[in-house]
Amino acid sequence: MNHQNYKFLPVLLLGNLLCMMDTSIMTIILPQLQSAFNESLSNLSWALNIYTIIFAVLIIPFGRLAERIGRNKFVFGSLIIFGIGSLLSGLAPNLNWMLAARAIQSIGAAGIIPTSMVIGLENSNQVNRNKVVAALAGIQGLAVALGPTTGGIVTQFWGWRWVFLINLPLVLLDLVLFLWVFPLKNESTSKTSIDWLGAGLSMTILFCLSLALIQGNKWGWQSSVIISLLISSELLLIVFLVWEKSQKNPMIDLSLFKSRNFNGAGLALILCNYFLGGMAVLIPTFLTKIQGESELKAALLITPYSLAVMISVIMTSLAVKKINNQLLISCGLLTIALSYYLFAHLNVAANYRQLIIADIVLGTGYGLVAATANILAVADFHGSKLTTSQSVANVLRQIGMVLAIAIFTAILTSNVQSAKQKTATYAVQQTQSLNFSTSQQAKLKFTIRKKLLNNQTQFKQKFKFSKIAINQNKEQRLINQIYYRQLQILSVRDQLAINKLPPKIKNQLKVQVVRNVKMTTIQKEEKFQKKLGKLVRRTKVELKNQLSTAFLNVYAVMFWIALSSLLIIPLFKFNYQPKR
Repeated sequence: MNHQNYKFLPVLLLGNLLCMMDTSIMTIILPQLQSAFNESLSNLSWALNIYTIIFAVLIIPFGRLAERIGRNKFVFGSLIIFGIGSLLSGLAPNLNWMLAARAIQSIGAAGIIPTSMVIGLENSNQVNRNKVVAALAGIQGLAVALGPTTGGIVTQFWGWRWVFLINLPLVLLDLVLFLWVFPLKNESTSKTSIDWLGAGLSMTILFCLSLALIQGNKWGWQSSVIISLLISSELLLIVFLVWEKSQKNPMIDLSLFKSRNFNGAGLALILCNYFLGGMAVLIPTFLTKIQGESELKAALLITPYSLAVMISVIMTSLAVKKINNQLLISCGLLTIALSYYLFAHLNVAANYRQLIIADIVLGTGYGLVAATANILAVADFHGSKLTTSQSVANVLRQIGMVLAIAIFTAILTSNVQSAKQKTATYAVQQTQSLNFSTSQQAKLKFTIRKKLLNNQTQFKQKFKFSKIAINQNKEQRLINQIYYRQLQILSVRDQLAINKLPPKIKNQLKVQVVRNVKMTTIQKEEKFQKKLGKLVRRTKVELKNQLSTAFLNVYAVMFWIALSSLLIIPLFKFNYQPKR
């Protein structure tokens, strides 16, 4: 790459790095946000969904809008919007604020990513063009892979807010460099039509489908709201397809889907990002909330998948012209299925070796599928259709992530509810086996159900009972009863009426009775607290085991989905003949 064309690349790379990293960096801070906002994982998943949905549907129309405004000005303005969204995200006091801020961030990111690639191609010559494309695509993949690790390090030392606030000086630096490298005046523009209705329809479809999948357990799968959302998404999909077919410049060129390779590659991209997203969304929460690890350690434990993705993508890209593509995708899907089998049977009691192995296996399988599918997605196209196919492939990748967030959190929510119910049943049984009194059992059962079944925080494990002390009035009545009996005994012994007994003797007797009752009460409370402590310890162990099972069972279900993904192989045409 010559010196003249080299200086613009770092400016574009930095913008792409920031935008793509924020698509995955949220996964590691979800546990922190659960505590900060006191929200469930299903509610917090919208902080991921809102970014991914808006990003997915605006990539194509924003690429065309940039042509009308001027690409340099458009990217410069988008950087400012992304910076504002980052600032607001870092200042968020609650989930609603966070969702609005993330939406602003995503609008900025959607304006930067596709247009940066075009700017890069315009500012490079024919010799360097492939290097520019490789650099921008590589930094995007690297950013997504390193997002959780970076987020874990920043959160550990500075807190979750700095995951977003750290963007501000980098955005400011990129803006200054942008003004130095790129001219904002006298840009060439073109009046390309933009399919805003298509973008709006696609966004509404994804929103309705995601909302139905995430809230299905909470609102009821047979409720009118959920059924309406699912029907709406299907009807809107039909409307979208009819509309796109009638447009000269549609958001998605439906003629792309006449290619068997594009169809197969599109499904492969959705699937591999779906399974990658399923790990990235749940495992950090599993490690921090269930296993009690720090955000930093959780980030380091999932870093091997990031490295495996990078290495696998590079190696597959080099091998794709030498090895049968059908074999590469088949091996990739089988490898992903194997990783899910390992996740479903994790034994983290001893060490995290199996988790690291599962990370590496998943990253390797993802690289095999994604790298091959990216090449096959554009294999049958040239000219403008080549560019369009790349944009649509990018949208499909984001759809895979949206579906992962929605479906995995929906299944986990159901599993967690079941886990809490089983733990509550276990704890109630323990109150009977530990021989608590009837009144104590009633109080404990109420407390158990309240703590386990009524709290909003999904994975809260602080399972403590307030001290159940003997009622003061009851204690006083007991003292009076014993004191009166003792007075009667003295009265008979000394043949004196109770009111004739010496005050000194009566006072001594009262003090002795109070002391004895208090000591008996303390002994009963100590005995009760020992049994209560045993109940708490057993319940906490049972809760941890049930919640661990709730997480891992999601992967057990998804293992069969991953295995059945091999059914997409016949969709490909696979015309390519490997070199001998």
